Amino acid sequence: MAEFRPIHYMGNKSRFLSAIEAAVSAVAAPDSTACDLFAGTSVVGRRLAMTRPVISSDVQAYSAVLAQALTRPRAFTSGEVRSVMEAAHGWLAETESGMQDLLVLEERAMSNADADPGTLADIIEHGSLTTTGRGSSQLQAAKETARSVLDDRMATMTRYYGGVYFSYRQAAALDALRYALRTTWGKQRDATATAALLGVASDLVSTVGSHFAQPIQPRTAVGSLKRNWIRQVMRSRGVQTLPAFETWLTRYASLTPTRFECRAVQADYTSMLANLGPEVGVIYADPPYTRDHYSRFYHVLETLVLDDDPGVTLVPGSSQPSRGLYRQNRHQSPFSIRSLVMPAFQELFANAKRLDVPLVLSYSPMSEGTKARPETRLVSIDGLTSLASEYFADVQVLTIQSSSHSRFNRVEVSAEVRGNAEVLIVGSN
Repeated sequence: MAEFRPIHYMGNKSRFLSAIEAAVSAVAAPDSTACDLFAGTSVVGRRLAMTRPVISSDVQAYSAVLAQALTRPRAFTSGEVRSVMEAAHGWLAETESGMQDLLVLEERAMSNADADPGTLADIIEHGSLTTTGRGSSQLQAAKETARSVLDDRMATMTRYYGGVYFSYRQAAALDALRYALRTTWGKQRDATATAALLGVASDLVSTVGSHFAQPIQPRTAVGSLKRNWIRQVMRSRGVQTLPAFETWLTRYASLTPTRFECRAVQADYTSMLANLGPEVGVIYADPPYTRDHYSRFYHVLETLVLDDDPGVTLVPGSSQPSRGLYRQNRHQSPFSIRSLVMPAFQELFANAKRLDVPLVLSYSPMSEGTKARPETRLVSIDGLTSLASEYFADVQVLTIQSSSHSRFNRVEVSAEVRGNAEVLIVGSN
């Protein structure tokens, strides 16, 4: 049976679950709890919770939501689904009338994209309502009209990401679902419904790799229009948001709950390690491998879960928003910073030794790199095993064969991983 993937995710571990589970079971104390320390999509935590209790920890809020939904999924009644959908439709009816100029402009742009992709490219590049003074006069006027309506309706998805990551109609429907979940469950929104919303957003986004690191680039460096993006954007923006949400609710309803409890915690890895109790018998750690901060790739999903107004980081020395429209004060992992990565691993290993529990560490070997990124990993496997041997009496390197991660599709950015792309470093005393 195919593993359940709640969102599109770089470094997804779905293909490696059997190997990870076997490595954890081989060193864990009998009947002990496993700590999934960098849980991400929580697919590893779900697998481990089939055989033992799990603490699923990650600094990102969306990870805790996915952990709860994957291990204790809820099946909604038809009446509950109908109530949510009615609330969403009501919000849309009141809101879309004030953004008709934007909706009509985008729909015409999509209809004419094959013959003249310039207007759609303009929307992708300058469509965010946080961007001012950019784009065609028609786009600027349509955005100005929409601002007067959207600013008062907590329409975060539409104001920040509409036109750029999603069509305006898709973004408005995401906002409508945010409203519907908020009015149905209040501030403590249902985890399964919220996870379904994350799945929808991950499916809808029209970018390379289905993440949120940066929008599609429809033009070359000299400003000429490309054409290889049109089909993908048209396909992604043709998906209807509300029916997709119902599909995701059905998917979660089909999941079998885990045999053991999975406690979801939003915490930095240092805080989690400082608060682990004696019930924990093994730590599984899957920290970032590269300079790419995961908070940059999934900031829109984080905003959906936090249900806040995230602000947006600016281009240095400018009043314009960053191209990726990143959240203000987003998390920066020390494992993705060259000067901090070795101290971060030292802290991880030292805490595992202090707790007297084995550590199973996922990592990926260095490859040959690329012109843009001559070194794709911040630490080599040899460097990690050498450091681990200072803290553990026994260090093993287990190879997972024929693995390759989701990656950028541009060859000059993403190195082709040669041979084995994933190893497990197991340290125990």
